[in-house]
Amino acid sequence: MNSLRRMLAVLELLRPDRPTLEVDDICRLLDYAPATAYRYVRELVDVGLLVRLPGGYGLGPRIIEFDLLIRETDPLLNRSRDLVAALAAQTGLNVLLSELYDDKVVTIHQEQGADAQALNFGRGRPMPLFRSATSRVILAWLPARRLRRVHDTHAQAPELHALGADWKSFTRAMLEVRRQGWCLSRGELDSDKTGLAAPIFDDRQRVLGSVTLVGRHERFAAFDDGRLVGLITAAGREITQRMAAGGPAERLVGR
Repeated sequence: MNSLRRMLAVLELLRPDRPTLEVDDICRLLDYAPATAYRYVRELVDVGLLVRLPGGYGLGPRIIEFDLLIRETDPLLNRSRDLVAALAAQTGLNVLLSELYDDKVVTIHQEQGADAQALNFGRGRPMPLFRSATSRVILAWLPARRLRRVHDTHAQAPELHALGADWKSFTRAMLEVRRQGWCLSRGELDSDKTGLAAPIFDDRQRVLGSVTLVGRHERFAAFDDGRLVGLITAAGREITQRMAAGGPAERLVGR
């Protein structure tokens, strides 16, 4: 792990049940030497990513600036915002737009449908890699070498075993998702909800992320078989075309 990754690992320690950290916590949790931990904290404070609070160090105001910057500049979000809004209005379901980085899948945008109930994994919260349609539809299109690395890194994860006891079984499950072009999950993240996802690719046809319809089981059941599959796969293709073209196209899903 290079020094930048080691420094950013400090930020990853912060979470809802641990909103602040002391240097001793960083040393204990990351096994850093005190001098290293103090240096990283000082540098993160200097650039506004950490701030000193009564209970320790917490996320700084620069994070909010970056959040706004992402909302305003992210090409995937900007080239699909109108499409996902139309899809949510058309179906009444939530629509998630998610991106892959490293071995994480994170939702960058959530378009609210008719159901106002909050999702357990909405915007900004990393998805379980193997336990959601949103993630699995991305994994299915990873190059074989990278997919093998992901598999081996998480070989002991119970969620992975549910997809296959070994590498061969796992790849069969991924190839099936790839063959059909979409992925469905029921009750895996929210017990009362179904998710249906399709992949999004960049201009070189590398998987970039996914678009997902999420809603209560009964709302999904109100649609004819294949209707939602057609909508979500069309959305994935449309966003992919927009990413390749470098700008929004005029055609919207369902028009």
